[in-house]
Parts: sequence; C-alpha cells; structure tokens
Amino acid sequence: MAVTSMRRFELAEWKRSPRLTDLRNTVVGLLAEGRHRTALDEALRGLRRDPEHPDGLFVALTVLAQSRTARLTSPEPLTEAQQWNALLAPVTTACSSCDGRWYSTHAVMFTDNDVEIQPTNPIGLQCQKCRYTLCRDCLKAQRPTSYTLSVDAPEVVAASCANRDCGGRGLSAPVLPTGRPDVTPMDPDAIEGVVVVRDGPIRPTTEEALTVVTRFLPLIPDDAPLLHIRRARPGTLGDGAARDGLAQSLLLDLEREGVLAPASWGRSRRMHILAGPGGDGDYLIVPVQRSRQRVPPTAPHTVSSPGTYTYLLQILPLRGGWATLRDPRTGDFHEGTFGALSAPPESLPGLAQDLIKRFERMGRSRRVLFFEGDRTQQNLSTDDVYGIGTEGGTSLSPYSEGP
Repeated sequence: MAVTSMRRFELAEWKRSPRLTDLRNTVVGLLAEGRHRTALDEALRGLRRDPEHPDGLFVALTVLAQSRTARLTSPEPLTEAQQWNALLAPVTTACSSCDGRWYSTHAVMFTDNDVEIQPTNPIGLQCQKCRYTLCRDCLKAQRPTSYTLSVDAPEVVAASCANRDCGGRGLSAPVLPTGRPDVTPMDPDAIEGVVVVRDGPIRPTTEEALTVVTRFLPLIPDDAPLLHIRRARPGTLGDGAARDGLAQSLLLDLEREGVLAPASWGRSRRMHILAGPGGDGDYLIVPVQRSRQRVPPTAPHTVSSPGTYTYLLQILPLRGGWATLRDPRTGDFHEGTFGALSAPPESLPGLAQDLIKRFERMGRSRRVLFFEGDRTQQNLSTDDVYGIGTEGGTSLSPYSEGP
C-alpha cells in the first residue's frame, strides 16, 4: 500500500496508466447516466485502496472536470465533502496568493498529446517551471487600471512568477495540479482510529464528523467505524496544552476500553481545525496509527484497572545530577512536566516515552518519575517513587540517583 504524500501530480504519470480499466469503464457509464455523485464515490473508493494510483486520480479528475451545467443539472450532484476529500489533494490546484482552490481541466487535456492552450478568460495562470499559480481574481487585482482603453476592449491578463529562481518568468497555461499543503499524509490502512472532538456541549453527528475528517485525512465515508466522536466543554480547545491534555485523556479511555492498543499517544497526531469546514465549531482531530506490536485478542480483558499516578519529568544537565524544569521566577513546574493522570499501571512505560519525546528539543537525557496517587499538592519524596520510565525503556525501573 502506497503512503500518499498529497503532493502535486505530474503529467508523465498519467501515461503510465492503461487506456481502459474496469474503474474507467464504470465511471464513464455512470457519467453517461448523469450519476456524478456515484461516479466520484467509485473513484474515491479506488483511491482509498491505492491513494497514488494514476488511474484513480485521472478518473476522479475526469468527474470533477465535468461542466458546471452538467453537475448542477445532474440527478446526483456532487457533495461538498466529496469534492474536497483529502484523497483528491494531488490533483488540486491552489492559488499561491489567496489559497483559492479548484480542479483544472488542463491536466485532462494533456493526457494523450501535448496541446497548446491560449485561454481568453483563464480561471488562473501558472509558472511552467515552479507552478507558482494565480487565480483569476488575484490576476485582476495585479492588473493596473486603465482610463484610456475602451470599455469593450479585450482584457489582457498577464503576471510574472514571484519566485526569484524563475527570474520573472511570465505566467501562462496550462494550469496543472499544485497539491494541498493542509492535508495530513498518512496511509489509510495504517490508521487505527480517529478521535473527533467538537468544541461545545453538542456532540457532532457522524455525517458532520466525516465532513471534517475526510477533508484533511485520506479516508472516505466507508471508514466511519474508525471514528470515535466526543464532545468538549466550551473553550477547551482554545489552548494547545488543554487540547493535548484532552486528547491524552480520551486516548487513555479508549485504551482502557480495549479499542486502541496501549501507548496510543505516541502514535497520534493532533489537528486543530478552526470553525470546521461547515463553520459549525472548532474541531480537534486525533488520528492514531496502528501499533507495530500485535495486541492479543484477550488484551481488553487483561488490562488492569486504572489507577491515579503523579508524574515528574527530570532532565540530566551536562553537569550535576537530575533536575526538574521550573520557572526561575515563580518556582512553578514547566507546563507538561508535572501532573496527575489516570491509567493502568502497564501503560505507564508508554506514557513515560510520550512525555520524554515531547521534550526531546532539550537535547539532554530525560526520565519520568511516577508516584502513586495524586501528589500534586503534596511534598514528593524519593522514598515514595513508584517507578522510573527511562528513555527508550519498555518497563519501569526502581529509583536511582545515577543516569
């Protein structure tokens, strides 16, 4: 299975695809019946199996390149969620100035033979060297206003590439895909689960969650069983540390339920999406990659009951013994290095690795001390250490002063 990079697609790659395939024949038949939505669904299912397959991308772009009239009068018009699915990122064209996006038909025109394009009212123009692109509105904004030309004089659209390496090269056609930088590259089959949280007391529906998830992750509605939808207290998603804390708590809950393999925090990414594509509220999307270690089927039944533990991250300076990260003015612990959590004891080594990785920028050896119970408001003693998670360790060790 290829891992999609969501990069721009190159014209030469179209020609590696066979002239006729089952997918092409199916989609052509559906388009002849005006069934645009079903046609794009078939293309997306093909891309879900192989995100970088040239034929799947070509067929999808063929559907998206249908005329606006054909799409509007179709008995099955395309949905917004379909049109901006993350699997279509490689064939998306984005304006380099305003980030406006569209699907250019020029790539389809160049499939068989090179043709010369001289558009009179282009939706955009592009540098043929680096693919710096400007949409129609940005091109017009750069054109100086003339007070001498006749009102019915033809408009001349022209602009130059803004990249220094191109030496002021003029923009022209064809306008080819540029890719989408906001899509998270990930192998769809490597996704173990996706936690979806919306800011506010109302839990999003599966359809609302899918609209957001499929826009930024290479998934389709068939992947709905992967979603774990939750709600959040209003304002919780406004702070990065609060989002991380919420995500970690939800992942631990799913681990205790046996839905996710242990140490899921280290395999996750946090994506904060402002106001969502539908403007219905901020979202936190947490995709989790599958663990490389196989979890036995009985794992959900053998997980211990969760306990409460206090954690303390320590750093080993170049000189001296282990030290804690504190604000020199207030004496408070650095955010994320000290706190309490609820987790089964067997998950503590994995949690220690997650904390250690978060502070790898320190460039020093790190370890995590665990204490039983919530000791955040009490004095800590080395005699009370439950165990130590060391860098790269898979189990807790007894307390020691040395590195």
